[in-house]
Parts: sequence; structure tokens; C-alpha cells
Amino acid sequence: MKKLNLLLTVGLIALFASCTTPGRLTYLKDMKYGQQYAAQKAPELKLQPEDKISIQVFSSDPQLAAPFNTTGGFTEGAQVSASQYTIDNQGNIDFPVLGHLRVEGKTVTQVKNEIASRIIEMGYIREPIVKVELNNFQITVLGESSNSIIPVNGESINLLQVVAQAGNLGIQQKITDVMVIRTENGVRTAYSVNLQKKALFDSPVFYLQQNDIVYIKPRGLRTSPTMSAIMSVLSPVFSLGSIVSTLFIWSKL
Repeated sequence: MKKLNLLLTVGLIALFASCTTPGRLTYLKDMKYGQQYAAQKAPELKLQPEDKISIQVFSSDPQLAAPFNTTGGFTEGAQVSASQYTIDNQGNIDFPVLGHLRVEGKTVTQVKNEIASRIIEMGYIREPIVKVELNNFQITVLGESSNSIIPVNGESINLLQVVAQAGNLGIQQKITDVMVIRTENGVRTAYSVNLQKKALFDSPVFYLQQNDIVYIKPRGLRTSPTMSAIMSVLSPVFSLGSIVSTLFIWSKL
């Protein structure tokens, strides 16, 4: 009788375990509550060839700023339309009055400061205000849960935010090996990130850059949505049947 009770207890534990969410779907498994971890700041994006940027120059005297804003000049209230530029293959833009500016490898802050400094040095405006924005910050997501291009309305986005926007990953996705493909200086590199490990925060691709590609790989054998739904319903039944059969056989031993 004691043997049967022990087997029943083991069986019930196994049954409840089979109904829980698999550990392989758990994010950041090795993070501990209450423990502090160093947090890295999001790095500033560096401009690359084919990036699209907008530049606006402001002044207390709108007429002085007008020559630097080629797509609209100024209107009443000193409202200035942004001029759009595409960085060429040599990493340059052709900026009004100042001519060719090399911007590849620089941040938007560096470009803003350089334009302001040159305007001052050349005596055009004493205190210019320059605004520079990156317009093509977007991330491509590929995988079973989503195939999409995510536009970024800000200066930074991290991998977990992209995964959240793409949709929660299911049992068919391989969260231990998410691939991030990045192109820099004409070289394309693939990185592997494990979403179950806190080390992902220290990955060079945790903070994503413009035109990064995030590929969420499938895990093993693929099944249709219909078959996945059927298996999710029948799996507990099969587990229970297996446990009952095993208990019956052991009880006869």
C-alpha cells in the first residue's frame, strides 16, 4: 500500500509538471530578485551611408537661417521646414552654404555641433540652433511569430522591446539563440543572443542600430497552427494516460 501511495504521489507531481509552462520559454532565468546589476546606457547611433537625416537651422533672425533650410525657408513665427539628406556612399552630404560635410561614423549630436560651429566661424549666425534627426531608424524582424519592419520613434531601442512589439514568443521559437544581423563599415556580422540569460544586457546588439535584422529561429520540427492547437489539448491527456499506465504496471510488480 505504501508503494502504491508513493507511486501515486510521484504521478501527481509529474502530471502537474507536464501542465506547467516549459522552462525553455522563461526569459532571464538567471536573474535574482533584489540583486543589483550594472546597467549600460544606450550608445548614440553612428550615421552610415544611405542613412536619411533631416537638418534644421534656427536663428533669432529667420532671414539669416533661411539659406541653410533649402526645403521651405522660413514662415511667420520662425517655423522652419526640415531639409532632408541622404548620406552618399562616401559618407558625405551636400549642405547649403557649407558645402560637403563628412558625417559617416558621427553621431547626430556631433553633426549638429559641427554645423553650428562652422556657421559661427564663418560669421553667418552668431548663435545658431541646429536640429539633426535620423529618419530611417527601423528594425526588421523575421520569424514564426512575426515578419515585420518596426519603425523606431526615438533615439534607442533594445532587443527585448523589439521582441515585445513583434509578439510574445511561443513554444516553437528558439529564444536561446536569437540572431541579430548587423552591417557596419561594409561588413555584415551575425550575433547570437540567449534571451534566458542576463548576459544579453551586455551583448553589443542588446541596443539595436538602424537596419539591424532580428531573426527569431524556429525550434526543431515545425507544425501547422491547427496541429499545434490539437497537440496543446491532447498533450495533458497523453501525459495522464502514460502516468496511469506506468502506475498500474508498477503496482503489479
